[in-house]
Amino acid sequence: MVLAMDGSHTTSMPAYPNNAYNLNTDNGNINNDNKDNDNNNSARCVRFEKETPSALFSFQNIYNNYISCRKRKRNTVNALKFEENLEQNLQELYYSLNNKTYEPRRSVCFTVLKPKPREIFAADFRDRIVHHIIVGALETIFEPSFSNDSFACRKNKGTHKAVKHLQRNTRKITGGNFGRKRAYFLQLDISNFFMSIDKRILFSIIEKKVNNFSPWGVDFKVDLLWITKKLIFHDPASNFIQKSTKEISELVPTHKSLINVEKGKGLPIGNHTSQFFANVYLHELDFFVKNTLRVKHYVRYVDDFILLSESKEELLNWFWEIKDFVETHLALNLKNKVNLLPISNGIDFLGYIIKPWSVFVRKRVLHNFKKKLLTANKELLENKLFFFEKNSMEEKSFRSSFSSYLGHFKHANNFKLKQQVIKEFPFTKMCF
Repeated sequence: MVLAMDGSHTTSMPAYPNNAYNLNTDNGNINNDNKDNDNNNSARCVRFEKETPSALFSFQNIYNNYISCRKRKRNTVNALKFEENLEQNLQELYYSLNNKTYEPRRSVCFTVLKPKPREIFAADFRDRIVHHIIVGALETIFEPSFSNDSFACRKNKGTHKAVKHLQRNTRKITGGNFGRKRAYFLQLDISNFFMSIDKRILFSIIEKKVNNFSPWGVDFKVDLLWITKKLIFHDPASNFIQKSTKEISELVPTHKSLINVEKGKGLPIGNHTSQFFANVYLHELDFFVKNTLRVKHYVRYVDDFILLSESKEELLNWFWEIKDFVETHLALNLKNKVNLLPISNGIDFLGYIIKPWSVFVRKRVLHNFKKKLLTANKELLENKLFFFEKNSMEEKSFRSSFSSYLGHFKHANNFKLKQQVIKEFPFTKMCF
């Protein structure tokens, strides 16, 4: 995304000309010379009069974020509907942001059942573009200050790097690959995290950081804080479209539903902004753990975090300090379940069991994988097939799922897994 640090346009964000101009929304190129663009009949053009837009809400910035937003979403109904009248929709979004009349539209609510029932609020495609604008701008401020021990929803991070980071730390504290020194881990989790986030606390953290960010001008900060506040305090549960049946939606526990949270609390699971705001909120915890408690060996993925120490007593002291901090400063609560065990027992984290000398796949993941293979094998036998028909929906679905599991397994020590799978399920040879 293109942003101007002082509130003005950068060289890659063209200044608005005095006369009308055309924007070819197929490729994003601005054509200031040929206003009619008669030589390109396939170009779809938008015409504006002279204006002085906000750098944050410039048409170029909105368009760039539209392009970013539609990646992997272009064939969804919401995205296709938006593209039917692309120029008009982008124009309306442009003016509503610059005139401060923008209001989020209704979200679509549905329930996913695996790995457990969860309520998802999917924002309108138009609002997702705004989410990308907000996150892109705030990342410029927050990302440099985020802890290196935080791995969720960040560029060049992720689950596998979190696992490797944790294993490196277990090796350091236990004296090498064989874990000769005795050490312990404390694994904690925030209770009902997304539904418990206090919106006032979240916005105050962002407001303070944005106001103290000197490279940006006052107008840019005002625009960014206005749209961020608008989104944070918007309640998607007050007006939404329910896609799941009543029977399915009621499988979500009451305290896990955004519909039932108290006013001023909770962020919708499924929004691009919610993932980023979660990191902003728990950055306060990261800072406390690393700078106040001086914990050397620490890793966090969303609200699941682990501390390592050679002393059980030290870990217990840290537990009480952290409990007090999250309750007092973040209005959160730790889960009642607390794991304080020797590292040699193995740490159950992100689908793996991690030890200093090895990483294993969780038994539950292996069980789900075998269940998937058994179902596929049964289907093939019933249809007297060796494998699914090439390029069929069944083949694409199975290959996608199979590849996903293999991608998970390759980060663990499962040397004999391939041979075991092929021996028990010969049809999987087609996927290796």
